[in-house]
Amino acid sequence: MDDPTPADVPVSAGSGFPPRRDLTDGVVLLRSPRRADGPAIVAGATDPEVVRYTVVPSPYGDEDLDKILQIADEGWSAATDAVFAVCDAARPDELLGLIGLHGVEMGLEPGGRAEVGYWMRPEGRGRGLMTRAVVLATSWAVHELDLAVVTWYAFVGNDASRRVAEKAGYTLEGTLRRGAKHRGRLVDSWVGSIVAEDLRG
Repeated sequence: MDDPTPADVPVSAGSGFPPRRDLTDGVVLLRSPRRADGPAIVAGATDPEVVRYTVVPSPYGDEDLDKILQIADEGWSAATDAVFAVCDAARPDELLGLIGLHGVEMGLEPGGRAEVGYWMRPEGRGRGLMTRAVVLATSWAVHELDLAVVTWYAFVGNDASRRVAEKAGYTLEGTLRRGAKHRGRLVDSWVGSIVAEDLRG
C-alpha cells in the first residue's frame, strides 16, 4: 500500500508522524516490529555484545519485550518514537536488529530533533546492513519529519556502533566523560550528529 505522504513533503508541526510504511533500499528493509518477532528480539537483546554496549534491560524478559512493542506502537501514535525492525530485504520476516529514533521533537526552528539508537543480532553483522538502516532511517527523519538534527551516542569502546554512525554520515562531536549511566556505573560516551544540511547539501 502506497504511503499517501510524499517523501519530499515534510510533516508539518503538530501533525504527527506519517502513516507507517516500509523503508528499503533494496538490500535492507525497515518495517514495523511484530509480536511474531518476539524470539528474535529476545535473542538480540540478550546477546553479550548488546548487553555490554546498550542499556537494554538485562536480564530481558517478557515484560521488556512487551514494553518495546508498546513503544513501537504508542510512540508512533504520539510522534515521540519511531522504531523499526531491521531485516534483509530478501528475508523480510526475519528480524535481525532494531533501530529507533527516540525523543522525537518536531516543529522546532529550524526543524525537529531526535536521537538514534540501534542493535544488531550476530546473524546480521558484518554485512553493512545496519549502516544502510541508519542511512534510511536518518533520511526518512530529515526529509519526512523535517528534523534538523539527529544525535547518536555510544559508550566509548563500542567501535562497531561508531563505524556504523560514521559510515552513515554522522560526525563525531567528541567524548562526554562519565556522560552515560550503564548498569549502575558512570561511563564515558561518544556523541555524534548529522544535520539536515549534510543530507540536503
